[in-house]
Parts: sequence; structure tokens; C-alpha cells
Amino acid sequence: MKRLPLAIWAMVVGAFAMGADEFIVAGVVREIASALDVSLGAVGHLESVYALGVAIGAPLFTVLGVRFGRRSMLFTTTAVFLLGNILSALAPTYGWVMAGRVVSAMAHGAFLGIAAVFAAELVDPVRKGRAVAVVFSGLTASTVLGAPIGAAVGQAFGWRFTFWTLVVLGGVALLGLLATLPSGAGVARTTTPEHPEPHDGHHGTHAAHHEAPSGQEFEGLDAHALAHLGGGGQGPTMREQAFALRRPAVWGALLTTLLGYGGVFTSYVYVAPQITDVAGLDARWITPLLLLFGAGLFVGNALGGRFADKDLRLSVVVTLAVLATTLMALTVAIQSPVTAVPMMFVFGVAAFAVVAPLQLRVMTAAGHAPDVASAANISAFTLGSAVGIYLGGAAIDGGLGLASVNWIGGLMTLTGLVVALVTLRHGGSREEHHDHAARVGGHPQVGASHHGVDEATPRDPAHVLHMH
Repeated sequence: MKRLPLAIWAMVVGAFAMGADEFIVAGVVREIASALDVSLGAVGHLESVYALGVAIGAPLFTVLGVRFGRRSMLFTTTAVFLLGNILSALAPTYGWVMAGRVVSAMAHGAFLGIAAVFAAELVDPVRKGRAVAVVFSGLTASTVLGAPIGAAVGQAFGWRFTFWTLVVLGGVALLGLLATLPSGAGVARTTTPEHPEPHDGHHGTHAAHHEAPSGQEFEGLDAHALAHLGGGGQGPTMREQAFALRRPAVWGALLTTLLGYGGVFTSYVYVAPQITDVAGLDARWITPLLLLFGAGLFVGNALGGRFADKDLRLSVVVTLAVLATTLMALTVAIQSPVTAVPMMFVFGVAAFAVVAPLQLRVMTAAGHAPDVASAANISAFTLGSAVGIYLGGAAIDGGLGLASVNWIGGLMTLTGLVVALVTLRHGGSREEHHDHAARVGGHPQVGASHHGVDEATPRDPAHVLHMH
């Protein structure tokens, strides 16, 4: 079998580093709070601003990438990621740590989206799917291993070394990209009347039909990977994309994502101190329990994808209901080591079972022009996380106790469920119409194969390990 270009493996390392940055602080919340003499809620705000940075940075770097080209933007986003984590690692005060988090977050979404498109360009059409899946294997691995690595390194050497770990990984990625990316690749193109680009193929992301079926390179990706593909620059014209974003069904789906998924991080960011202070377990349990949570993410992602394949609308309702119930139950379960341990796995399953249904519902509601809506859903995921983390931190600092973040997260997800029920009831027939149109109208969704929208759902993420 022909080997993939070395540049793709450098992107894998970069994807792992940036994916880990999304989760890694959760393993050292107590250590950062003690060292900087701030509250647990204040440390949680470091994750809130990270989520906001992702939401702002992805569209900003995407716009810049149109002018400067993907190769330059891969170098730039990796360098920005390094700068942010160096700043956090050396930060003398809480404010400087927060500044570093914002800087590193700005590069997160843009790097992943650009890397996915670039990877597809570097190989022949029949291997595009494999190339993109390999890049996102780094993101998959980081989802499971990011927080446990952060906890293990932080407990052994101190919380600053948690950020230095990200610097090392980012440095390896940058050096690999500088050494292996071909100089003529990823250059921004200008469409001219004499040489128009194909309607469904922007810069090689979707090849013309004689090369590979449109969207085939995204088959097999799990939901978290698909969520990070928004804004990659595929699909119909910007006018069609903007028109799709005006649909009430799309906004209902985005609001459902924001509220429904926000409850996950309300609880998760503060799970390490809950393990020690509420469940009464030794700090040595944090790393294995975060690994158990990661295993649950993997299982939940696969289950959510298969459920969404069978009945997308029902899967949205059921997975949100299960997540809300799990978060409420975690309030009680975390009080005892006997129930806290298995509940970490259940929490992981519920947390990621919702991702595929939420992402695919937005794409379906947007009809044949899902790209801008999909990018907006990334912002909904991250903004929901930011709001949830803030609410959890406010509850802890307000004296409601560490375990309160679970029922607060449950209430947030429950609110998302109510929004889903209302919007599905009033907009269901329109969504079904757009779904049917996308199946037969020749404009497949992002992540969908030429057979139809539902094939955007990840079938089996085990080939890579793996949500935003």
C-alpha cells in the first residue's frame, strides 16, 4: 500500500496537540487554583475563554486563508498555538495564563479545518478519505488522552509542565510541517471567468465527479471530527449558504446545540476536584477515571452516530434526554466512590452520544448548503461550553458546592431538550423536505457520500480511536 505523505503525519501531531488543549486543563484545575491563588471557578473561566477563542479564531483565520493560502496558514496557526501555550506555561499571573489560552484557542479550529482540506489535496483522489481520517485520528486520540495526560504530567511535575507538553507537541508539528509540506501546495487560487472552479469543488476539497464522489473524503469520520470541519470552504455559493442560514429550523438546531451540549462542560471541567473533594478518592484516581470517561466518549460517539443513521430527529431527543438525566444523576453518584467510578464511564457515553445527532441535524436543516451552518454549529458547541463552564464556576464560587455543577449542567441540557422538542414539532416537515431535497438534488451535505445525507454519520470510528 502506498504510504501517505510525511506532511500528513505532521498534521496528525498538530491535531493531537490542539485537541488535547481543548481538554487538558480539566486535569489540573486544583493545581492551577492553588498555585495562582484563585478560585476553582476562576480556573474554569480559562476554559470558557478558550471556547470563545475557538469560536472567534476559526472564521478569522479562514478569511485570512483565502488570501494567503493554506500552506502559510498551517504554519501560522501552529505558530500561534505554540505562542499561546508558551505564554501560559511562563505566565506569572492568572491574567497572563488567560491571555495564553485565548491566543492558543484562536488557532484551534482553523488549523483542523485547513489541515483536513490540505490532506485531501496531498494525495490522489482514491486516498482522500484515508488521508483526512488519519489527520483526525490525532483529534480522536486527544479526546480520550488529553485530560489524563494533563492530570498525570501536572501531578508529577507541576501544572506548568502540562502546558510545556503542548509546546513540545506543537513544536514537533511545526518542524514537521516546515520540513515536509511541498512549497507549491495550498496556494490560494483566484477564480476567473475563463477558468471557473467547479461548483462543488473548492480548492480540491471536493473533487470533480470524475475524480471522486463529492464529499467522499469525509466518509467514516466521527462526529467530533465532522464538527471541526465547518468552515472548510466546501459547497455551494456564499449566497446560497447565507440563505440557508436564514431558515428558522437552522437557528432552532443551533440553539439546541448551544444549550444541549453546554451542560457537558459545565460538569466536566470541574470533574477532577469532584473526584477528590466530593467522592473522597485519592488524587491518583484522577488520571484513570479521566481515561474511563474518555473510553465512554468513544463508545458514546459510535452509538450516537448509529442512532442518528436510523432516526435523526428521534436521536436528538433521546440523546439529550439521556444526557440531562445522567448529569442530574451524577449529582448524587459523585458523592460515593462506589457509584462515582462507573458513573464516569456513563457520563462519557452520554456526553458524546449527542454530538452526531446535533451536528447532523444542523446540516440537514440547512439543506444542500450546509457549510456556513455547520461552521455556525461549531460556534454553538464552543459558546455553549463557555456559558456552561461560566455557570458552573459561578455556582462553586457562590457557595453551592462542587457537585452543584452537575445539576446545573443537567438543567442547561434539559433546556436544550425543550428547545429541540418545540423546534422539531414546528419545523420537522420542513427539515424532512430539505433532507429529501439533499438526497435527490445533487448537492450532498458536508461529510455525506453521494448516497445521501445520513451517510455523513460516522459508522465506525474505531479505525482511528474517535466530539467540537
